[in-house]
Amino acid sequence: MIQVHVKKTKEDQITFIRISGHAEYDVKGKDLVCAAVSAIGVGGLNSLDKMATGSVKDELNDNKIEITVVRFDVAQQNILKTMLYQLETVEYSYSKYIQITKQEV
Repeated sequence: MIQVHVKKTKEDQITFIRISGHAEYDVKGKDLVCAAVSAIGVGGLNSLDKMATGSVKDELNDNKIEITVVRFDVAQQNILKTMLYQLETVEYSYSKYIQITKQEV
């Protein structure tokens, strides 16, 4: 199962997102859930790099994407919230394969 952990302030500002694990919806190369989540995660990282340069610290490897906010920025928050909305859409359709948890910090 893919685990998504999101930390948000009480003002609804995202401070951290971690996406980890594998959906195991299908075999590697045919797993639509993993492909969707990977596209959301990598696309979000690319957008942050182009539109909110230097506002986050990120880590990307085969099994994990981590994004930590180091400086709040309007574009950055729009990108992170869009990523979260997209991940919630995947969770709505494939809840057996992806779980999102949110924590107020």
